[in-house]
Amino acid sequence: MSGKRRAPKKRKPFNPIKTFFKIVCSIVLVFVILAGGACFAYHKVTGNMPFSNLGITTNATDMNILDALLGRNIKMNVAVFGVDKDGTRTDVAFVVHYDSAQESLSLISIPRDTRVSVCSEVQELLGGRYGVMKFNAVHAIGGKEHGPEAAVLQLENLLGISIDHYVKVDFDALVEIVDAVGGVEVDVPQDMKWDMSDTGDIKIDLKKGLQTLDGNKALQLVRYRKGYANGDVGRIQVQQLFLKALAEKVLSTESIVKNLGDYIKVMYKHVETDVSLSDALKYANYITKIDMSKMTMETLPGVGQYVGGVSYFIHDPDATQEMVDRIFYSVAPEVNEDGSIDSKSLLIEVSNGGNVAGLAGRFTELLSSEGFRLTDPTTYNGEQVNYTRIQVKTQGAGKDLVKYFDDAKVEQAPSDMGSADIRIILGTNES
Repeated sequence: MSGKRRAPKKRKPFNPIKTFFKIVCSIVLVFVILAGGACFAYHKVTGNMPFSNLGITTNATDMNILDALLGRNIKMNVAVFGVDKDGTRTDVAFVVHYDSAQESLSLISIPRDTRVSVCSEVQELLGGRYGVMKFNAVHAIGGKEHGPEAAVLQLENLLGISIDHYVKVDFDALVEIVDAVGGVEVDVPQDMKWDMSDTGDIKIDLKKGLQTLDGNKALQLVRYRKGYANGDVGRIQVQQLFLKALAEKVLSTESIVKNLGDYIKVMYKHVETDVSLSDALKYANYITKIDMSKMTMETLPGVGQYVGGVSYFIHDPDATQEMVDRIFYSVAPEVNEDGSIDSKSLLIEVSNGGNVAGLAGRFTELLSSEGFRLTDPTTYNGEQVNYTRIQVKTQGAGKDLVKYFDDAKVEQAPSDMGSADIRIILGTNES
């Protein structure tokens, strides 16, 4: 693998041409969809502009820019921060990479306890000297004036990428949006009990099992951080599970139009971003170029560890670089001496081509637990065969997947397979 990319030396000004935040964040933190996605859906269905009753006007010339951009592929990175009650520490942090050509989103979760050395760009911005701290404290030392910018600079240094925009949301927004859509069904993985009310925070009391969470219970779910066997990584996995369920419910046109007023109110009350409303409107057309099944979620590679008596998440620089190369720079996976390719570096789709209901979902969960990157499971509508077909786009891929199936063969993928690098079509003999 090539040497590590150096982080940008100087923060570049935000580029208005890459203002697609409302699509990205509608998948990551769905409640900010209102800025662009809601307007687009409302206009598409009703033919009217949604802000006429709020005294907001749009410039026809600005809107025509959208026509000029049709067919233009963009890539952009957005940092999303969920902040605690006092608005200082980032309790939730994501970096989202959007690729319009692939119609895909990649979500990278940054554990709040990630151990970082405050980079020189942040020190210069704040005019102070800072050493080692947890990532969620970087936003805090920046304060209300420089918090988001400091956190963005630290993320750029950590990942070696440029970030185009940020969105900061407080947790009251989550409560209001979940309530607006009538709750979200989630399979809570374990009992969750934690009383923080004596400090002015929330009281968490959730039972394990499939249930519909209202806004308050949804907040309890994403705030809970005790009792996970794998620490902060387990918490992130639960957050990702919830956010995906929320996205699937909110992203329907019917839901957007029905709840547009509530979304707009939340936008103005709880969302802070460097993206303007007019920018969001210009690029709302990209909402039609998102396939939820292609969304992938990963966590910064690393392990939990105590350093000097303090609990940190220690990220793995080499594994992080591999992830960044793959997701942000589309670097092809390395080929081993025997000609094989590690399938964990590729995106995999499991499609049910057999007769057992839920089989694709079970294999998706199995492979995910083994460290592979999976899309949502699908149903195969083509010809059934008795063996499992592992269809690959790249010669040498898929060999390490054969062992997971009773009878599987690797074959070259058809040209119309889609965005996944590997498609596994389960055979009728699979159980």
